[in-house]
Amino acid sequence: MTNIKDVAKEAGVSITTVSMVLNNTENKISQATRKKVLKAANNLNYKPNSYAKALASKKSNIIMAIVPDINNPFFSELVKELTQFAQEYSYFLYIHNTNNQKIKNQEFEKLLVSNFFAATLVVDRNVKNLDEDLVKKHNIIFLDEVDFASRNTQIVTGNNEIGGYIAMEYLIKRGFKNIGLLIGPRSTANSSRRLSGAIKAAMNYDIYIDPKNIIHGDYTYEEGYATGKFFKKRNVDAIFSFADMSSYGLINYFLEEGIKIPEDISLISYDNLFLNKIITPKLTSVDQNLKEIAKNAIMIADELIKNDKVQEKIMIKPEIVEGESVGFKNENN
Repeated sequence: MTNIKDVAKEAGVSITTVSMVLNNTENKISQATRKKVLKAANNLNYKPNSYAKALASKKSNIIMAIVPDINNPFFSELVKELTQFAQEYSYFLYIHNTNNQKIKNQEFEKLLVSNFFAATLVVDRNVKNLDEDLVKKHNIIFLDEVDFASRNTQIVTGNNEIGGYIAMEYLIKRGFKNIGLLIGPRSTANSSRRLSGAIKAAMNYDIYIDPKNIIHGDYTYEEGYATGKFFKKRNVDAIFSFADMSSYGLINYFLEEGIKIPEDISLISYDNLFLNKIITPKLTSVDQNLKEIAKNAIMIADELIKNDKVQEKIMIKPEIVEGESVGFKNENN
Protein backbone atom coordinates (compact mmCIF):
# COMPACT_ATOMS: atom_id res chain seq x y z
CA MET A 1 0.00 0.00 0.00
CA THR A 2 1.30 3.44 -0.96
CA ASN A 3 2.24 5.67 1.97
CA ILE A 4 3.34 9.27 2.44
CA LYS A 5 7.03 8.29 2.22
CA ASP A 6 6.46 6.93 -1.28
CA VAL A 7 4.83 10.21 -2.34
CA ALA A 8 7.74 12.23 -0.89
CA LYS A 9 10.28 10.08 -2.75
CA GLU A 10 8.33 10.33 -6.02
CA ALA A 11 8.07 14.12 -5.74
CA GLY A 12 11.62 14.60 -4.50
CA VAL A 13 10.54 16.49 -1.38
CA SER A 14 10.36 15.86 2.35
CA ILE A 15 7.55 14.01 4.11
CA THR A 16 6.72 17.24 5.96
CA THR A 17 6.27 19.08 2.67
CA VAL A 18 3.93 16.37 1.37
CA SER A 19 1.89 16.54 4.58
CA MET A 20 1.59 20.33 4.42
CA VAL A 21 0.55 20.28 0.76
CA LEU A 22 -2.05 17.55 1.16
CA ASN A 23 -3.48 19.17 4.29
CA ASN A 24 -3.17 22.69 2.85
CA THR A 25 -1.53 23.96 6.05
CA GLU A 26 1.35 26.03 4.65
CA ASN A 27 0.93 28.98 2.29
CA LYS A 28 4.66 29.56 1.64
CA ILE A 29 5.14 26.39 -0.41
CA SER A 30 5.54 27.29 -4.10
CA GLN A 31 2.94 26.37 -6.69
CA ALA A 32 5.53 24.31 -8.55
CA THR A 33 6.20 22.20 -5.47
CA ARG A 34 2.49 21.80 -4.82
CA LYS A 35 1.92 20.56 -8.35
CA LYS A 36 4.79 18.05 -8.02
CA VAL A 37 3.36 16.66 -4.77
CA LEU A 38 -0.21 16.45 -6.07
CA LYS A 39 0.97 14.83 -9.29
CA ALA A 40 3.01 12.26 -7.36
CA ALA A 41 0.07 11.48 -5.07
CA ASN A 42 -2.19 11.06 -8.08
CA ASN A 43 0.29 8.85 -9.97
CA LEU A 44 0.69 6.57 -6.94
CA ASN A 45 -3.06 6.63 -6.17
CA TYR A 46 -2.23 7.73 -2.64
CA LYS A 47 -5.16 7.94 -0.22
CA PRO A 48 -4.30 9.91 2.95
CA ASN A 49 -5.14 8.27 6.25
CA SER A 50 -8.15 10.16 7.61
CA TYR A 51 -7.03 10.00 11.21
CA ALA A 52 -3.51 11.20 10.40
CA LYS A 53 -4.99 14.01 8.36
CA ALA A 54 -7.14 15.01 11.33
CA LEU A 55 -4.11 15.10 13.58
CA ALA A 56 -2.22 17.33 11.17
CA SER A 57 -5.01 19.75 10.33
CA LYS A 58 -6.98 19.66 13.60
CA LYS A 59 -9.97 18.91 11.38
CA SER A 60 -11.73 15.66 10.71
CA ASN A 61 -14.30 13.96 8.51
CA ILE A 62 -15.08 11.44 11.25
CA ILE A 63 -18.41 11.45 13.08
CA MET A 64 -18.81 9.44 16.26
CA ALA A 65 -22.02 7.67 17.23
CA ILE A 66 -22.12 6.70 20.89
CA VAL A 67 -24.51 3.83 21.68
CA PRO A 68 -25.17 1.83 24.85
CA ASP A 69 -25.40 -1.69 23.37
CA ILE A 70 -24.53 -2.52 19.76
CA ASN A 71 -25.93 -6.03 20.27
CA ASN A 72 -29.40 -4.53 20.66
CA PRO A 73 -31.03 -4.71 17.18
CA PHE A 74 -32.49 -1.22 17.62
CA PHE A 75 -29.05 0.38 17.89
CA SER A 76 -27.48 -1.82 15.20
CA GLU A 77 -30.27 -0.88 12.77
CA LEU A 78 -29.84 2.80 13.55
CA VAL A 79 -26.06 2.56 13.12
CA LYS A 80 -26.58 0.87 9.74
CA GLU A 81 -28.72 3.80 8.56
CA LEU A 82 -26.29 6.37 9.99
CA THR A 83 -23.38 4.71 8.22
CA GLN A 84 -25.16 4.83 4.88
CA PHE A 85 -25.97 8.54 5.10
CA ALA A 86 -22.55 9.39 6.52
CA GLN A 87 -20.97 7.84 3.43
CA GLU A 88 -23.26 9.88 1.17
CA TYR A 89 -21.95 13.04 2.86
CA SER A 90 -18.31 11.77 2.68
CA TYR A 91 -17.93 11.13 6.41
CA PHE A 92 -16.64 8.09 8.25
CA LEU A 93 -18.75 6.85 11.16
CA TYR A 94 -16.93 5.73 14.29
CA ILE A 95 -19.00 3.66 16.73
CA HIS A 96 -18.33 3.94 20.47
CA ASN A 97 -20.17 1.23 22.40
CA THR A 98 -20.48 2.01 26.13
CA ASN A 99 -21.84 -1.44 27.08
CA ASN A 100 -24.49 0.35 29.14
CA GLN A 101 -21.81 1.86 31.38
CA LYS A 102 -22.04 5.47 32.49
CA ILE A 103 -19.36 7.85 31.26
CA LYS A 104 -18.26 10.74 33.42
CA ASN A 105 -18.42 14.11 31.67
CA GLN A 106 -14.64 14.58 31.95
CA GLU A 107 -14.02 11.18 30.33
CA PHE A 108 -16.52 11.97 27.60
CA GLU A 109 -14.85 15.31 26.82
CA LYS A 110 -11.44 13.61 26.74
CA LEU A 111 -12.80 11.09 24.25
CA LEU A 112 -14.04 13.89 21.99
CA VAL A 113 -10.91 16.02 22.12
CA SER A 114 -8.33 13.24 21.73
CA ASN A 115 -9.95 11.81 18.60
CA PHE A 116 -10.79 15.00 16.67
CA PHE A 117 -14.37 14.05 15.88
CA ALA A 118 -16.11 16.54 13.61
CA ALA A 119 -19.46 15.81 15.29
CA THR A 120 -20.91 13.36 17.78
CA LEU A 121 -24.27 11.61 17.68
CA VAL A 122 -25.45 10.59 21.16
CA VAL A 123 -27.88 7.66 21.27
CA ASP A 124 -27.14 6.72 24.87
CA ARG A 125 -29.32 8.00 27.71
CA ASN A 126 -26.37 7.57 30.10
CA VAL A 127 -24.71 10.54 28.38
CA LYS A 128 -26.56 13.54 29.78
CA ASN A 129 -26.27 16.77 31.76
CA LEU A 130 -23.49 17.94 29.47
CA ASP A 131 -22.24 21.50 29.64
CA GLU A 132 -23.82 23.69 26.94
CA ASP A 133 -20.42 24.95 25.79
CA LEU A 134 -19.21 21.36 25.35
CA VAL A 135 -22.31 20.51 23.29
CA LYS A 136 -21.80 23.49 21.02
CA LYS A 137 -18.02 23.22 20.70
CA HIS A 138 -18.05 19.57 19.66
CA ASN A 139 -21.19 19.59 17.50
CA ILE A 140 -23.07 17.13 19.70
CA ILE A 141 -26.43 15.94 18.38
CA PHE A 142 -28.83 13.90 20.52
CA LEU A 143 -30.77 11.13 18.81
CA ASP A 144 -33.07 10.62 21.75
CA GLU A 145 -35.31 12.94 23.69
CA VAL A 146 -33.52 14.75 26.49
CA ASP A 147 -34.81 17.39 28.85
CA PHE A 148 -32.45 20.16 27.78
CA ALA A 149 -33.66 23.77 27.73
CA SER A 150 -31.01 25.27 25.47
CA ARG A 151 -32.09 25.97 21.87
CA ASN A 152 -28.48 25.33 20.84
CA THR A 153 -28.88 21.65 21.64
CA GLN A 154 -29.48 19.61 18.50
CA ILE A 155 -32.06 16.84 18.84
CA VAL A 156 -33.33 14.47 16.16
CA THR A 157 -35.74 11.81 17.37
CA GLY A 158 -39.05 10.11 16.80
CA ASN A 159 -42.11 11.83 18.22
CA ASN A 160 -42.66 9.54 21.17
CA GLU A 161 -45.84 11.18 22.40
CA ILE A 162 -47.55 10.66 19.05
CA GLY A 163 -46.20 7.10 18.97
CA GLY A 164 -47.70 6.37 22.38
CA TYR A 165 -51.00 7.90 21.33
CA ILE A 166 -51.44 5.96 18.09
CA ALA A 167 -50.49 2.65 19.72
CA MET A 168 -53.06 3.05 22.50
CA GLU A 169 -55.67 4.31 20.03
CA TYR A 170 -55.06 1.21 17.88
CA LEU A 171 -55.86 -1.10 20.79
CA ILE A 172 -58.92 0.90 21.86
CA LYS A 173 -60.38 0.94 18.35
CA ARG A 174 -60.12 -2.86 18.33
CA GLY A 175 -62.29 -3.04 21.41
CA PHE A 176 -59.72 -3.39 24.19
CA LYS A 177 -60.24 -1.66 27.53
CA ASN A 178 -58.37 -3.75 30.11
CA ILE A 179 -54.92 -2.80 28.87
CA GLY A 180 -51.51 -3.35 30.47
CA LEU A 181 -48.46 -1.21 29.79
CA LEU A 182 -44.84 -2.34 29.91
CA ILE A 183 -43.07 1.01 29.95
CA GLY A 184 -39.40 2.00 30.09
CA PRO A 185 -37.05 3.06 32.89
CA ARG A 186 -38.30 5.81 35.21
CA SER A 187 -35.59 8.27 34.21
CA THR A 188 -36.04 7.83 30.46
CA ALA A 189 -37.65 10.73 28.62
CA ASN A 190 -38.84 8.70 25.64
CA SER A 191 -40.75 6.36 27.97
CA SER A 192 -42.39 9.30 29.73
CA ARG A 193 -43.45 10.77 26.39
CA ARG A 194 -44.90 7.47 25.16
CA LEU A 195 -46.79 7.04 28.41
CA SER A 196 -48.10 10.59 28.16
CA GLY A 197 -49.39 9.91 24.65
CA ALA A 198 -50.96 6.61 25.66
CA ILE A 199 -52.79 8.13 28.64
CA LYS A 200 -53.96 11.04 26.48
CA ALA A 201 -55.46 8.61 23.97
CA ALA A 202 -57.21 6.67 26.75
CA MET A 203 -58.68 9.88 28.15
CA ASN A 204 -59.88 11.01 24.71
CA TYR A 205 -61.70 7.71 24.25
CA ASP A 206 -62.95 7.67 27.85
CA ILE A 207 -61.01 4.50 28.71
CA TYR A 208 -59.71 3.97 32.24
CA ILE A 209 -56.15 2.67 32.51
CA ASP A 210 -55.65 0.99 35.89
CA PRO A 211 -52.31 2.20 37.33
CA LYS A 212 -51.85 -1.32 38.71
CA ASN A 213 -51.58 -2.54 35.11
CA ILE A 214 -48.51 -0.38 34.46
CA ILE A 215 -45.04 -1.75 35.13
CA HIS A 216 -41.57 -0.33 34.50
CA GLY A 217 -39.06 -2.30 32.43
CA ASP A 218 -35.66 -1.64 30.88
CA TYR A 219 -36.31 -2.36 27.20
CA THR A 220 -34.65 -5.80 27.37
CA TYR A 221 -35.73 -9.32 26.45
CA GLU A 222 -35.12 -10.55 29.99
CA GLU A 223 -37.30 -7.85 31.51
CA GLY A 224 -40.07 -8.60 29.02
CA TYR A 225 -40.00 -12.28 29.86
CA ALA A 226 -40.08 -11.55 33.60
CA THR A 227 -43.10 -9.23 33.30
CA GLY A 228 -45.11 -11.87 31.45
CA LYS A 229 -45.99 -13.41 34.81
CA PHE A 230 -47.15 -10.00 36.07
CA PHE A 231 -49.55 -9.48 33.17
CA LYS A 232 -50.85 -13.03 33.44
CA LYS A 233 -51.82 -12.37 37.07
CA ARG A 234 -53.38 -9.02 36.13
CA ASN A 235 -55.50 -10.86 33.51
CA VAL A 236 -55.26 -8.02 30.98
CA ASP A 237 -56.74 -8.35 27.49
CA ALA A 238 -53.99 -6.47 25.68
CA ILE A 239 -50.49 -5.11 26.34
CA PHE A 240 -48.72 -2.04 25.01
CA SER A 241 -44.98 -2.77 25.28
CA PHE A 242 -42.66 0.21 24.81
CA ALA A 243 -39.88 -1.79 23.10
CA ASP A 244 -39.75 -4.71 20.68
CA MET A 245 -36.94 -6.36 22.64
CA SER A 246 -39.20 -6.54 25.69
CA SER A 247 -42.03 -7.81 23.51
CA TYR A 248 -39.92 -10.77 22.36
CA GLY A 249 -39.56 -11.77 26.00
CA LEU A 250 -43.33 -11.48 26.52
CA ILE A 251 -44.02 -13.61 23.45
CA ASN A 252 -41.75 -16.43 24.65
CA TYR A 253 -43.20 -16.35 28.16
CA PHE A 254 -46.76 -16.61 26.87
CA LEU A 255 -45.71 -19.35 24.43
CA GLU A 256 -44.32 -21.43 27.30
CA GLU A 257 -47.48 -20.82 29.33
CA GLY A 258 -49.75 -21.90 26.48
CA ILE A 259 -51.22 -18.40 26.12
CA LYS A 260 -51.89 -17.61 22.47
CA ILE A 261 -51.24 -14.25 20.80
CA PRO A 262 -53.55 -12.66 19.69
CA GLU A 263 -56.30 -15.19 20.51
CA ASP A 264 -55.87 -15.00 24.30
CA ILE A 265 -54.00 -11.71 24.65
CA SER A 266 -53.07 -8.99 22.16
CA LEU A 267 -49.72 -7.22 22.02
CA ILE A 268 -48.69 -3.96 20.37
CA SER A 269 -45.07 -2.89 20.51
CA TYR A 270 -42.60 -0.12 19.64
CA ASP A 271 -39.59 0.11 17.25
CA ASN A 272 -40.59 -2.22 14.35
CA LEU A 273 -37.24 -4.03 14.31
CA PHE A 274 -36.32 -6.33 11.42
CA LEU A 275 -36.82 -9.38 13.68
CA ASN A 276 -40.56 -8.70 13.58
CA LYS A 277 -40.59 -10.16 10.07
CA ILE A 278 -39.30 -13.55 11.18
CA ILE A 279 -40.87 -14.16 14.60
CA THR A 280 -44.28 -15.75 15.15
CA PRO A 281 -46.63 -14.03 15.48
CA LYS A 282 -45.33 -11.03 13.56
CA LEU A 283 -45.48 -8.01 15.85
CA THR A 284 -47.73 -5.04 15.26
CA SER A 285 -45.33 -2.25 16.16
CA VAL A 286 -44.77 1.51 16.02
CA ASP A 287 -42.08 2.35 13.47
CA GLN A 288 -39.91 5.32 14.52
CA ASN A 289 -38.58 5.68 10.95
CA LEU A 290 -34.89 5.19 11.73
CA LYS A 291 -33.95 5.98 8.14
CA GLU A 292 -35.43 9.47 8.43
CA ILE A 293 -33.87 10.00 11.87
CA ALA A 294 -30.44 8.99 10.53
CA LYS A 295 -30.80 11.12 7.41
CA ASN A 296 -31.65 14.24 9.41
CA ALA A 297 -28.93 13.57 11.98
CA ILE A 298 -26.17 13.40 9.35
CA MET A 299 -27.62 16.40 7.51
CA ILE A 300 -27.54 18.48 10.70
CA ALA A 301 -24.01 17.28 11.50
CA ASP A 302 -22.89 18.37 8.04
CA GLU A 303 -24.45 21.82 8.51
CA LEU A 304 -22.79 22.24 11.90
CA ILE A 305 -19.40 21.13 10.63
CA LYS A 306 -19.37 23.23 7.47
CA ASN A 307 -21.51 26.24 8.33
CA ASP A 308 -21.86 26.19 12.13
CA LYS A 309 -25.58 26.32 11.45
CA VAL A 310 -27.92 25.51 14.34
CA GLN A 311 -31.10 23.59 13.54
CA GLU A 312 -34.38 23.42 15.42
CA LYS A 313 -35.35 20.25 17.24
CA ILE A 314 -36.54 17.71 14.65
CA MET A 315 -39.31 15.28 15.59
CA ILE A 316 -39.96 12.45 13.13
CA LYS A 317 -43.55 11.25 12.92
CA PRO A 318 -43.96 7.52 13.69
CA GLU A 319 -46.46 5.13 12.16
CA ILE A 320 -47.93 1.73 12.99
CA VAL A 321 -46.82 -1.27 10.98
CA GLU A 322 -49.43 -4.00 11.27
CA GLY A 323 -48.44 -7.55 12.04
CA GLU A 324 -50.40 -10.43 13.57
CA SER A 325 -50.15 -9.75 17.30
CA VAL A 326 -53.32 -7.66 17.80
CA GLY A 327 -56.77 -9.17 17.39
CA PHE A 328 -60.25 -7.83 18.11
CA LYS A 329 -61.78 -7.91 21.58
CA ASN A 330 -65.19 -8.89 20.24
CA GLU A 331 -63.95 -11.88 18.26
CA ASN A 332 -64.92 -15.28 19.71
CA ASN A 333 -66.13 -13.70 22.96
